[in-house]
Amino acid sequence: MINSILTALSVLVVSLMLGIGSAWWLVMHPVGSHNIAVGAWRTNPDVGSEKAGIYLRANIAVTGLFALNKSEAVYFFANTDDSGQPLRAKCTYVIEGKPTDARWWSITAYADDNFLIPNSANRFSFNMGNLAPNANGTFMLIAAPTKQAGNWLPTGDHAGGFNLTFRIYNAAPELLADLASVPLPSIKRAECA
Repeated sequence: MINSILTALSVLVVSLMLGIGSAWWLVMHPVGSHNIAVGAWRTNPDVGSEKAGIYLRANIAVTGLFALNKSEAVYFFANTDDSGQPLRAKCTYVIEGKPTDARWWSITAYADDNFLIPNSANRFSFNMGNLAPNANGTFMLIAAPTKQAGNWLPTGDHAGGFNLTFRIYNAAPELLADLASVPLPSIKRAECA
């Protein structure tokens, strides 16, 4: 009798662990996601649309706090530079691009835990309103752990990685129709400590 109870409890515990573990894995790695790549940047056209399945919606609920509907915003993510190397907080990166045809856009740096990176400058992002442009209308910012001249985006003083999010609000209709055509900034590693 005791052996039967222990066997039943063991089966129940293992079943629960497998069920919860597989559900969590599917939430964090949605099956059937088809990402669009533009340089180092990635997006999924189903995010914020009716096409998003249950696991993709759950993933956005967990990782994309306060994410808006696709008709309002499109999010591009980068966790590598243009050469495919992971973004490291101890390295310096040059991010260059041109303004995007949208009502508003921004670039934000996040730590590996997807939260803002604490820093003494209290600077977490740049947007089309506070980014000092180059004379030709393009922009350049430096993502680095130490203070830089110009548009400096702090990456923190930790040894881990970081990621970037490029948000586009109310993008021009032609960009929404073809997300692979969005002119996103390049991300090039300048040096690494």
